Amino acid sequence: YAQSLTKKPMKGMLTGPVTILNWSFVRDDQPRSASCKQLALAIRQEVLDLEQAGVRVIQIDEAALREGLPLRKSQWQEYLDWAVESFRITANGVGDETQIHTHMCYSEFNDIIASIADMDADVITIETSRSDMELLDAFDSFKYPNEIGPGVYDIHSPNIPTQE
Repeated sequence: YAQSLTKKPMKGMLTGPVTILNWSFVRDDQPRSASCKQLALAIRQEVLDLEQAGVRVIQIDEAALREGLPLRKSQWQEYLDWAVESFRITANGVGDETQIHTHMCYSEFNDIIASIADMDADVITIETSRSDMELLDAFDSFKYPNEIGPGVYDIHSPNIPTQE
């Protein structure tokens, strides 16, 4: 609806399947990976509806990607494989002219950057103000292949930034 009211670009924002899964009470009669892929298919329809409505920037937030990691590091890759696949299902089918963004915040990503890259979002926005931009160095060292939008203002700060 919002895109129909303006000629300026609008960004559609949706919570991703992994985050919904990790922040929900999930059914226990099937693997979490299956539930996540079901969520991905449902959200994918929302993504395609946004694109059909003329929205050319669609952000699929995966704020809880890391918090779903199993306690045993030996199980991380299996989790990351289906988590990345679920994100890609969600974004699958959009045209080349539509940018897919994701957002992740307040977490340690150094040891899962390869999986973040495998998500293949056109742009990732990350919180970097609390770490003095340290996280950008990790993405740079990894040679992250897509665009990065660093968050430069801590939204939890009581200070209001000036226009400069």
